[in-house]
Amino acid sequence: MKCLTTFLWLITSLISSHLTAQNNPWKFRHDHNGVQVYTRKDSTTGILELKLRTEVKASLRAVVALATDIPNLKTWAYRLKESYLVKEVSPTEGYLYMRTDFPLPFSDRDMIVHYVMRQDPHTKQVTSTSKSAFQMIPEKDGVIRIKTLETKWTYTPLANGMIRLEYQLKSDPAGNIPKWLINLAADDGPVKSIVGLKQQLAKYENATVSFLKE
Repeated sequence: MKCLTTFLWLITSLISSHLTAQNNPWKFRHDHNGVQVYTRKDSTTGILELKLRTEVKASLRAVVALATDIPNLKTWAYRLKESYLVKEVSPTEGYLYMRTDFPLPFSDRDMIVHYVMRQDPHTKQVTSTSKSAFQMIPEKDGVIRIKTLETKWTYTPLANGMIRLEYQLKSDPAGNIPKWLINLAADDGPVKSIVGLKQQLAKYENATVSFLKE
């Protein structure tokens, strides 16, 4: 009976997720120098979720090495002021702290995320999912803690030697920023981050990633 109940719950969840995706499809917003931007409005918060997609000429190893170089995330992530590993669970799982420099008159934001990376043994595709773990360390004076945050990076090797990058973001920056202003500039930082990432990739072609299979 317990197995049957679990099975029925799983099927119900999958159907619900599928219907939600159908009722709230992604809408193409624009293309910025080869970065395609899609949005959809979160029904609870009214804030836009983002999906960005592009392709790069690089090895999978270089892409993953850059993405996991936590101390140097600020070299390409837009307005990132500070980043460090709070706790490492394994080479593919951990807790990451980040602080973002917000323009005046708004206060800086920070976040702690729990990330997990996985690689499909057949397609070699790598996914990295992150969710907020905001309670892990105390909040800092003068900095607003982001508590709603979900991200997903997908790195897919293509037959032509390219890597497709896809990034999804669902967040609420909290504080006193009007939602219309959040939505107006929703993709500005993520697009600039993707552009910055692409500019840094060449530096990682000789890097090694212990868990990666190419």
